[in-house]
Amino acid sequence: MAHGAFSDAEEFARARLDALRRFAYLISGSAAEADDLAQIAVVEVWQRWPKAGQNPEAYARQVIVTRNVSRWRRRRREVLTDDVDHRSDDPAATAVDNGALWQALQQLGKAERTVVVLHVLYRYTFSEIAAICDEPPGTVSSRYARAKRVLRAHLAPTRSTIRSGRG
Repeated sequence: MAHGAFSDAEEFARARLDALRRFAYLISGSAAEADDLAQIAVVEVWQRWPKAGQNPEAYARQVIVTRNVSRWRRRRREVLTDDVDHRSDDPAATAVDNGALWQALQQLGKAERTVVVLHVLYRYTFSEIAAICDEPPGTVSSRYARAKRVLRAHLAPTRSTIRSGRG
């Protein structure tokens, strides 16, 4: 749906909550955290509708990333479990459906995974990611470079599978 195409926050929440949950799942690696982050994002969009209503999807994603960054700064490691319902109407669905890609993303730390998801799946620039995460662009670039090395090593045997899944 186009930016600002929602008449109110409730309509946005009904239409996009599942997609936001999938996005949050990719970012956080936990279905429980994804539910929390998506709901927090929807509430913040609702509370700030006059501002957020211009592009509620981008606003909600920024809330999800910002809140997740705060969480992983507080606690560095956790056990990843659960699964999440998903549809194929957004980039997150491909990654969640593709077992090899999902396993490869789990090899990354939360900071690196966040950069990869935002840059590769959602096409944010490093400058945009730096602004969202409130970090210098150089830090984002470094994280992406480290993540690429880990992903290449982990995905080398399964590259053709992933390419066919993205099409």
